[in-house]
Amino acid sequence: MRLHRLILCLLWLTSLPCVAEPVRLTAAGGFRVDLVPALGMLDPQVDTLDAQRAWDAVARGELSPLPGPNPSFGFVHGARWFFVRIDNVDHAAQRWQLVIEQPRIDEILIQTRDQAGEVREFLLGDRLPFAARGVAHRYPNVELALPRGGGLDVLIGVRSTSSIQLPLRLFTPTELWAASHDEQAGLGLYYGILLALFLYNLAVLASIRDASYAYYLAYLAAFGLLMLAFNGVGFQYLWPNATTWQSASLPVSIGAVLCSSLLFARSFLDLRRRVPRVARLFDWVVPGFALLSLLAFTRWQLQVTQLLNIGVIVFGIVVTVSALISGRSGYRPAWYFLLAWGLLIAGGVALPLSSFGLLPRSIATEFGLQIGSALEMLLLAFSLAYRIHLLRAEKEAVEYDARHTLEARVEERTRELAETAQALAQANAQLEDVNRRDGLTGVYNRRYLDEALRLQWQIAAETGRSLALLMIDIDHFKSINDQHGHGAGDDCLRVLGRLLEGCFPEHGVIIARYGGEEFTVVLPGHDRDMALQRAETLRGAIAARAFDTEAGAIAITVSIGVAAVDPPAILGAAELRKRSDDALYAAKRSGRNRVVAG
Repeated sequence: MRLHRLILCLLWLTSLPCVAEPVRLTAAGGFRVDLVPALGMLDPQVDTLDAQRAWDAVARGELSPLPGPNPSFGFVHGARWFFVRIDNVDHAAQRWQLVIEQPRIDEILIQTRDQAGEVREFLLGDRLPFAARGVAHRYPNVELALPRGGGLDVLIGVRSTSSIQLPLRLFTPTELWAASHDEQAGLGLYYGILLALFLYNLAVLASIRDASYAYYLAYLAAFGLLMLAFNGVGFQYLWPNATTWQSASLPVSIGAVLCSSLLFARSFLDLRRRVPRVARLFDWVVPGFALLSLLAFTRWQLQVTQLLNIGVIVFGIVVTVSALISGRSGYRPAWYFLLAWGLLIAGGVALPLSSFGLLPRSIATEFGLQIGSALEMLLLAFSLAYRIHLLRAEKEAVEYDARHTLEARVEERTRELAETAQALAQANAQLEDVNRRDGLTGVYNRRYLDEALRLQWQIAAETGRSLALLMIDIDHFKSINDQHGHGAGDDCLRVLGRLLEGCFPEHGVIIARYGGEEFTVVLPGHDRDMALQRAETLRGAIAARAFDTEAGAIAITVSIGVAAVDPPAILGAAELRKRSDDALYAAKRSGRNRVVAG
């Protein structure tokens, strides 16, 4: 009897191929073993789950090493077969869990053969109920008996409509749960963040009823469904017996994410107004992806999954370019969207690239999507709040304009009631304009300046536009009056007023006589450098010419104080005026005929 067993053992050993050294379990080897380095791959011609053909190919030595340490075979038509030999040299553990750390494979056929030739078969995968697994873990697994001094040939066949990747490890039962602890905690934290964001933004949607929030919630829900299918958590806890849905859940959830993300991007980025061609494209492709997702329940599931993965890559690029265009057009929320989208792309694009076999399977490809999507969802929530703030400010500005427009229309209707009333209204309007003007120079007077400056300040604060103020004073003006007479001084003021109107012809610029020989120029949309440049140009133009007066040509110079603020520094119109006034006095103290910025 002993001789018979020895002969069988020798025959078993000599029949094994020599692609890689067998995995040897030793007392010093620990309780977690990576089987991938010792894994052999059968020729792709064995493309069915016919175990006998695979065993025959193994016996003929038709094995080759894997193409890399973490191979990804992409989307494969048919089956792929793998072989590994495991010997327990002197390890104390005799019960092990063979774990395939890929929860998205449809069919897994595992056959083991011990030294006595006894064959055991296991069926796993999405096409079978979750209870078919050795232990209730999100990764497919089977229990292997490996007594000390014994060994097993392990033949693994896989077939799937999703990407085939085969990270294969051997754990003792206790080590398997210990290794899963941190991973499960991380997944729990991830799904907790998604659920909290969903409930919070659902409450926000109920209060403000903004379409972008509705699309964001749909996107959030679709992404949660994708992660449940992708990580195998949904199969473990939510639909353990719904094998048809489990097989189709990944392509369906990818389609849902594509549709909801495109709708959200179209709404959030205001693409109908800023990039209308892309918005019209989305009108067509969103229903197309929705119909394509439904085909995941048919025999074309593999092709559907491939097309959807291509869609993720292509439209990820389209949305990125659209966000850049929208941001460059002046729409500031687009930059926040782009930052959030970039975090998702950093983790998410690696997944389809890995699925097609273009990138090896790694921590970045498997868990980068969760990290990137969680950060993206948080940033998008803040971006939505910021967008609502901008829309509210824009709405207030529109309401402000609407009120003034309504008043103008009421005034127009009133003028139409009677010719006398109309003439009176026109006379009042002319009188009002006269009251706004300085009687000597023809530019605006101090009273109108105060009103207009407050209005420009309010517009700058609401729209985020810069605002600058120039305070201009004629140097030694008293000497001009004393030497040439007040008539010559008045002529200088009139010529300077016309010169200012010629130097600042833009619509929206306000030129006013502040008092005496002082003038003020309000420059909307000008930052400090722009205002300094224009002030210096003005100073040079004045110094380079002579002013025609009743006493002859008189050369004058001016001192100019400049103050400018950007929106984050806006404190008030009075503060801006004080800073420009202080800058003017600094210019005078430092020698006059110069420009100083406050």
